[in-house]
Amino acid sequence: MTMTTLGSRIKMARGKESQEKFAARLKISKGALGFYERGENLPKSDVILKICALTGASLDWLLTGAESATREAARKPAPRPAPADQAEQIAAPAPDESRECACPQCAELKKRLTALEDERRDLCAENRNLWKKMCLLLEEIARPRERQPLPPFGWRQ
Repeated sequence: MTMTTLGSRIKMARGKESQEKFAARLKISKGALGFYERGENLPKSDVILKICALTGASLDWLLTGAESATREAARKPAPRPAPADQAEQIAAPAPDESRECACPQCAELKKRLTALEDERRDLCAENRNLWKKMCLLLEEIARPRERQPLPPFGWRQ
């Protein structure tokens, strides 16, 4: 089974855990998770990082589908759900713990993730503008217009 989309990889990382439970662990709605898995929307970077932290999937695999030599957990089903307080500890680093990595791979992934977020933000803004234009056009169409009187029958200019 090839994992060609981010959504299919999220679904694989979730394993047999229900969308409802997995979404609760990620602190997102079940609907948002469904949109991500169907490829209808892209998750924000914090959600992607939480998915990696909770499932053991590598960031590289989740974002690109490329196999990671360091973590093979992405192939395995998601681990059993941790208690809510333990999930928070996994998702959020301790105040003194740094999540920054200086390796070139991480820098490249962060750069690509930032570019994807910028593109998504631009597309959302464009979508909002198109919706506004559409609403204005619909309002204009719905407004009654004054009819020009028709010339008398047989009248020529």
